[in-house]
Amino acid sequence: MKRRNFLKIGMQVLVSAWAYNLEDVLLAAGKGSWQVDVQPGQLETGTLGLVKVHPPQSVERIKAHFGGKNIPVFPNYSTEKWPFGCFVPIPLTMKPGRKIITFRASANGETLLYSHPIKIKKKEYPKEFLKVKKKYAEFPPPILKRIRSDQAAVGRACRKITPEIYWQGPFVRPVPGRITSPFGLRRYFNGQPRSPHSGVDFAAPVGTPVKASNRGVVAMARDCYLSGKTLIIDHGYGLFTIYCHLSNFKADLGDMVSKKAVVALSGKSGRITGPHLHWGVSLLGKRLDPQSLLNISSHFA
Repeated sequence: MKRRNFLKIGMQVLVSAWAYNLEDVLLAAGKGSWQVDVQPGQLETGTLGLVKVHPPQSVERIKAHFGGKNIPVFPNYSTEKWPFGCFVPIPLTMKPGRKIITFRASANGETLLYSHPIKIKKKEYPKEFLKVKKKYAEFPPPILKRIRSDQAAVGRACRKITPEIYWQGPFVRPVPGRITSPFGLRRYFNGQPRSPHSGVDFAAPVGTPVKASNRGVVAMARDCYLSGKTLIIDHGYGLFTIYCHLSNFKADLGDMVSKKAVVALSGKSGRITGPHLHWGVSLLGKRLDPQSLLNISSHFA
């Protein structure tokens, strides 16, 4: 490395303890080198990724920073090769390009700082035009008040960060039906633009058993105006799965549910054009494509 590069690194260490602008460089004293594995190798907007970490020395915990936010890192992640891991959210609004995730740890009185690049690709999502009853497209003040209350309740539930791993192994689909509407569609209700589709829709006749995608704690069970009967499961470390348009709940608030346990029955409650299950994923308060969670499940061990 040329002298000017050493000087540049030194200045960056002084300017930022988190060293946002460095790539694959161990910034502080420490033996060996960091090992980082990002899955998938290139992330797309609207998805989540899994980052596995092995620091150069034995440490009790690691802190991470990405996209302007602190990212919770879970310890004792899987094997000795990857003792730490974290999920990173890539929301629909994130600009594509090269981003940096920065790790910080302490060992024997030394501070270890390291940054690693993550490539973000913009994903294009198609449009979808839906026809619904007028009451589900135009909201008078009392209904709008209820909708905002529902949204606030969902937000409170999904912003919690439980420092415990509840999930066990790969995540699974909650129902076997085909996907009728994917994540990210730019939706128009009765010709009016609305927020992009925040999950995936599965074909599911009324009364179909809905299974928990993984082990977790029921964080919310509420009858919402738009999403109908809605159940949210906390899987730990800011990761949640969301089940909407249900007909009945089979689990209560605070219940610990096992993976594949029946937690509800599908239905047609809320704003809906026909019976189906809407399945969503929230990571650190960001709605992301559930399919991306399934895709990285093979890397959980």
